[in-house]
Amino acid sequence: MKRFGIFLLTVSLIAAMVGCVDGRLHCSLSISSTAGGSVTAPGEGVSIYEQGTVVSLVASPDSDYQFVNWIGDVGTINSVSSASTTITMNDDYSITASFELPEYSLTISAPLAVR
Repeated sequence: MKRFGIFLLTVSLIAAMVGCVDGRLHCSLSISSTAGGSVTAPGEGVSIYEQGTVVSLVASPDSDYQFVNWIGDVGTINSVSSASTTITMNDDYSITASFELPEYSLTISAPLAVR
């Protein structure tokens, strides 16, 4: 009986590591961010989801930064240019939230000197 329990534990561990490809049931989502912000939902790191799950993504820029887009395996992201969107888990994906400092322009004018 003990051997059967070890066998079941081994099979369970292998099944948990399997990706979505070829009819497998679980998909991994690896999330990171560039400097200037973070992913607040579902958070950064690696998470496992059932195939077909729609996962909400929320990227939050730091002060003075702005969200640019999602990069990486973005084929099933609803809107790559939206900081708040969803991704449908049909495979193993790795995505990154991209942030940047906004560009500002400065126009300086001086009055003409009168003589």
